[in-house]
Amino acid sequence: MTSTSSKFGSARLWAGLLAGVIFLSVVVLSVLKQQLGRPGPDGDDIMRLVQVRDLLAGQGWFDLHQYRLGPDGGTLMHWSRIPDIPTLFLTSLFDFFLPSETALAWAITIWPPISLLIVLGGLALAVRNIGDGKLLVFTFIVALFILFGHFRFLSGAIDHHNLQLGFLAVAVGASLDRLVSPRNMILSAVMLALSVAVGIELYPFVAVLCAFHAVDWALRGAEVRNGTLAFGAALAAVIAVCFFGTVPQAAWGQVYCDALSSISFLALAIGGGGLGLCAAFLSGYGRLIRFAGLAAIGAACAGLFLLQGPQCLGSPLDILTPDMRDIWFGSIIEARPMFAQQGGRWPFVAYAMGPSLVGFGVSIAGLLRRRDVRTDLMFALLLALGLVLMLYQTRFYVFGSLLAIIPCAVWARDAYIAGRKEGGRRTGYLLPLALSSPTLWALPVMLVLPSSAPVIGGEQSCLSDETRAALDSVPPGMILSDANTGAALLEMTPHSVMYANYHRDIAGISASLEAFGLPPDKVPALLAENQVDYVLFCPNAGQNSTFQQLQPDGFLARLAAGEVPDWLQPVKPLPEDEASGRFYRVVPEN
Repeated sequence: MTSTSSKFGSARLWAGLLAGVIFLSVVVLSVLKQQLGRPGPDGDDIMRLVQVRDLLAGQGWFDLHQYRLGPDGGTLMHWSRIPDIPTLFLTSLFDFFLPSETALAWAITIWPPISLLIVLGGLALAVRNIGDGKLLVFTFIVALFILFGHFRFLSGAIDHHNLQLGFLAVAVGASLDRLVSPRNMILSAVMLALSVAVGIELYPFVAVLCAFHAVDWALRGAEVRNGTLAFGAALAAVIAVCFFGTVPQAAWGQVYCDALSSISFLALAIGGGGLGLCAAFLSGYGRLIRFAGLAAIGAACAGLFLLQGPQCLGSPLDILTPDMRDIWFGSIIEARPMFAQQGGRWPFVAYAMGPSLVGFGVSIAGLLRRRDVRTDLMFALLLALGLVLMLYQTRFYVFGSLLAIIPCAVWARDAYIAGRKEGGRRTGYLLPLALSSPTLWALPVMLVLPSSAPVIGGEQSCLSDETRAALDSVPPGMILSDANTGAALLEMTPHSVMYANYHRDIAGISASLEAFGLPPDKVPALLAENQVDYVLFCPNAGQNSTFQQLQPDGFLARLAAGEVPDWLQPVKPLPEDEASGRFYRVVPEN
């Protein structure tokens, strides 16, 4: 026993060192990228900072309006307040000894790297439930390849994606408990309920894990009664706390398909509460009765959606007009299908999908060999879902890569053990380690199919010092600009913007796209109708080339060609830097 404890202690030491390297990687990269005290380059990080500042300035906890986004009094955002809590807590802590703005800068610097510890804790919990010291070490080696310098945990990355990765890691780690102990099941339920409250990206994964626990109970019955009862009760209780703690009373009866609302709250409460009741009263009956109980719960949830939220069973893009879907939504890189990416497509596809494919293959092989059916089935289901979702929208690849860590580590661990046996290949574990690295998947593709990488964040150069000086020199007003610059304008200036990359601003997006495509002489009337005061033209904005192709005689295409209509007046002399923004005042028609 002493020898075993010593070996496991050594494994924990190595795993701790590897975890430290992963954590330091995001800290060092944040410093090198000069991200300290600034929001991340992702527009969602910037918009999250705007939301936090509004809250600190006195906007109500339940008021999720962004009053400077879009015409007609602003836009009701679909975001949750829950991801704001860590930033608000750290800000209030630092506010005791720092100026308020500095305290906020420290908070957005420190929180994202700290959130990485939630993911690492989830991985350690997974190993504790299914593995040994060797698996612990290989898990953190694979995690080093996948999480090293991860952009979701760099300073300033304060949007909800880092929390979602942490919630998923802990939920999966707790769910892997073969004994289905109440403690782990409660932890899993808490993470899944928080995931539903924070954002819709994890809804499919939550559904799979909830179904997995339900079927596990239906098959095993009384053996897992207490754990399943704890899981269902915790799921219903925590989603209720999230709903009543973040949704305003006036919206309790409303149905939103893109955020926590009555439909998602009731579905999880009925599902969790129903599962808990079934576990409490039906565990001693046969499988047929237990599956009948699950069928009743499923029918209740299905009836809820059909009666109260049938629109939520369709595509979330159905609310968008054709122009919004094809021109605006199609321009969002992370929302494109995996194989619809532009420059640098194939190396990125290999990078994004490689680890998930390996993890899925390992899980399927484990199922065929009946190695650890419960664990392999869970990862096979989750990774299959992740692969399907990333084909639909690229942004899901980060979840697939995270889910692939444990299966890849299991393969490496098994290869290592086999290599230590007499006659085994002692370096056989290097192959699974190499195939679990997304970078090593991308490198050979880059050599065979060289291609230029896409330009990310080209719009940032638009807001140069000269452009910002022009923005600051005029009274606050409504700006028509490109979507990718919208959030930055809200964060840097007191101005309002017609639109940014947020789908609920239907009026602003629709009017902006219409203005960009109209002949220049038809635009002033539309701008006057929407009370637009200024136009900011960003030379490097991706939408310029889009409209040059689709509407070559339209306002934006002509502006990109250097033809400035007489109803636009430069606020200041135009900057010499070709990438800087051109800021114009809209001259009212006589």
